[in-house]
Amino acid sequence: MTEPWLREAVAASGLPPPTSFPRNLARDAGRALSQVVTMVVLKGLTSASVASWLTRMRIDHSVPATPRRFRGCMVANKGHGMLFRDSNDSEDDQRFTLAHEVSHFVLDHMMPRACVLKKYGASFMAVLDAMRPPTLAEQLALALDQLPIGIQVKLMDRDAEGVIQSGSVAHAEWRADRLAFELLAPADVAYPFLKESDLERGPARLAARFGLPLSQARTYARMLTRRERLQAGSVVEFHR
Repeated sequence: MTEPWLREAVAASGLPPPTSFPRNLARDAGRALSQVVTMVVLKGLTSASVASWLTRMRIDHSVPATPRRFRGCMVANKGHGMLFRDSNDSEDDQRFTLAHEVSHFVLDHMMPRACVLKKYGASFMAVLDAMRPPTLAEQLALALDQLPIGIQVKLMDRDAEGVIQSGSVAHAEWRADRLAFELLAPADVAYPFLKESDLERGPARLAARFGLPLSQARTYARMLTRRERLQAGSVVEFHR
């Protein structure tokens, strides 16, 4: 059984359950999110190439400079997301990058906007879209709910070596990774498949079956194993 927040996020994405593996996420997301997402594939993804693309599209927003190349990026504004990935990467890497950026769009843009609409009403959307300044009461709501204003750019804030620099970023990246795994290899399918393998071969089998990069498959194997142990522990505690 997946966590409630994860089920909510999968539902919010509008993506149907995968029917085959490895999942063709570019096709599925292109269909389910066609009205709100633009997928951009660039050769050699850097902050400069993203900034250049935004300029060509006449989107006036600065992109934080980073001296390193990166695999993916999300730019979101007014309910629409632009999801970038690098054509130089392998098919498996691009698949996971797209899933990760879709997850950022759902978790960090779509869902907060839906929450604002439900909690504060349509008039608040003009504040989120930076079309008018917030009132004092709205400033408090923005601070308490940690709501983003204007264009969002997710470059995975790291240093030149790719190390995450804050706990809040690490948590956001973990959530995006966890949702990405669920979109590509739902836990209820992946864990039984993982249990059929020994500890050494399990990640490689996950990678081959679901089209995950091996490093990500290792991470997911640890997540699934820990999740199962926690659930088993909670059952034991319940029956004491």
